[in-house]
Amino acid sequence: MSLVITTALLGLLASVSPSTIVVFILLLATARARVNAATFLIGWSVSLIIVFAVSYAVGGVHATQHGSGSTLVGVIEILLGVALAFLAGRQWRHRDRPRTSSGVTKKFTGRLKQLNPWEAAIVGVLEQPWTLTAAAAVVLVHHHPAFPVVVFAFLAFALLSTATVGLIFLYFARRPGQAEAHLSDLRDRLVRAGPAIFAIVSVAVGVFLIIDGVTGIVGS
Repeated sequence: MSLVITTALLGLLASVSPSTIVVFILLLATARARVNAATFLIGWSVSLIIVFAVSYAVGGVHATQHGSGSTLVGVIEILLGVALAFLAGRQWRHRDRPRTSSGVTKKFTGRLKQLNPWEAAIVGVLEQPWTLTAAAAVVLVHHHPAFPVVVFAFLAFALLSTATVGLIFLYFARRPGQAEAHLSDLRDRLVRAGPAIFAIVSVAVGVFLIIDGVTGIVGS
């Protein structure tokens, strides 16, 4: 159960990616908002399944379950953790830079304004947090639980990592007029606070991966 909770926590952290939320909110301002948002979520989900499955399959090869292979999985966890901690440090140093949503909005709105559903699906693929998805798969490989636990943990990760954009979409679909102003305000806040949020999330996940990787190596 603790492994499922850990994977769910990674999914929850993935769901608060500021860049993903900002891009998704901008999609809801396009001419075909509902269709584009729906295909974004389809692209996001397909990308999530593929990245998780490939990461789990590669890490789950029999040779990686024992001896030096198990150590390799631990090293991969540590490297992912260090990379996230490094990115967190860079973002934290830039957290006080003055920024507004106008630049972001002008940059993306022009490109997204005439976006078609296929392009929205591609945006969903690109915005899917591959690193955190791969990290969730690596954590499961590292602890190699029973297959039903893997499936349950994956479902928990998938649902929680999609929760924020999914709830935004439901809110927009039910109350589009009211949602427009509220989501615009949320976008502005995320643009300003994005670096700090990203840094906190990244360092939390990075520290966890480093600790889990070291623990696995020591215990192997």
